[in-house]
Amino acid sequence: MNTREFDSKQLPKLYGVELPNWAERFIYDFGGLQLETLSFADINSVCNNIYHTNKIFVYEICFAKNSEYFFNLLKTGAIKQLIVYNHHPFMFTDELLDRIDTLTVNNNIVLLVNGYYSGKYANINSCHFDTWEHTVSHHFTLLLSKILHRRRNIEKDFLMQVVPKDEFRQTVVGFLKNTNIFDNSITSFPKTSSSLGKSTEVFVETLTKKYGEGQHIHALNSFGNGLPNFESYEKILCEIVVETRNTGSWHFTEKTFRPIALGIPIVFIGDATMFNQLIQYGYHLYDHAFYSHWHSDQRLEEKLPYLQDFLQHIQQDSTAKDRMLEIAQHNYDRFWNHRKNYYYEHLYNCFADISNTNNMIHNIYKELNF
Repeated sequence: MNTREFDSKQLPKLYGVELPNWAERFIYDFGGLQLETLSFADINSVCNNIYHTNKIFVYEICFAKNSEYFFNLLKTGAIKQLIVYNHHPFMFTDELLDRIDTLTVNNNIVLLVNGYYSGKYANINSCHFDTWEHTVSHHFTLLLSKILHRRRNIEKDFLMQVVPKDEFRQTVVGFLKNTNIFDNSITSFPKTSSSLGKSTEVFVETLTKKYGEGQHIHALNSFGNGLPNFESYEKILCEIVVETRNTGSWHFTEKTFRPIALGIPIVFIGDATMFNQLIQYGYHLYDHAFYSHWHSDQRLEEKLPYLQDFLQHIQQDSTAKDRMLEIAQHNYDRFWNHRKNYYYEHLYNCFADISNTNNMIHNIYKELNF
């Protein structure tokens, strides 16, 4: 167990079980809560000490493997509140979520969720947010986008970058490759995410050696494996976005927010729930009687001709292209001037509920009284 000292008069003593370093920093930066790192094996020693605060944060992997153990700690009163950081919502099965829903009483379990669950739960207390939307909104990325806007010279129709490793993506990509949609487009279909990740890692390491560490590296790392190719973005009208998960529990990734942050029009090939979430966020998507068909209950193979017709309409109709560019500008403004601010306030409220405002942020506010 980490033995860092904390001033118990200033902040409550809280523990983070098997949390990655970045998750601990996230909780401190946005919630003002400083956690003492705790291994799974050390939990009992903390729970048996009546002088410690009975709130424990745990990362999704540890919780999923040991959920009944944590539920038992709650049942016996060994801890009063369990806060679970669920970075990949699709990691939690429906059975586990049903169990959490059954055992949640008076906010004894709180889920911090990067994304959304496919089901609805009456009792689960959860705070949902989009980590990728925030991390991509780095000031260095904003500067890159300004350069891109000055250099844009549209001569291609679409950009499509997909790792077709599941049935949904394989079906969509396979269908479009057998049409003439990509005749004047730029495509990239790497076989694995790991190969994409390795090339990204090498590229960022090269830039680090050339220009040193700094905010530029933090900005590039925020894209994960999906670094923007500005030579492509200068030329294309629109990016066809296919997310990592398109059914079940899900989250948005850089695939969605990269083009939005750069002011690039998109065609969003996700399900109705994901589409509606983007609309709720205030983003707009160009439509031409397409999405009602795409979101219908028809089999995917039956809906693909509607996608082809929609993309051909965009290729052939200058009014459609103009409207897509207008919408991209709206989304760009929404992303940089509204959603970024919402993210800070939303997370502040989530963590304030957990800490009852007894956190670093409130303490500093009180001390600014000279």
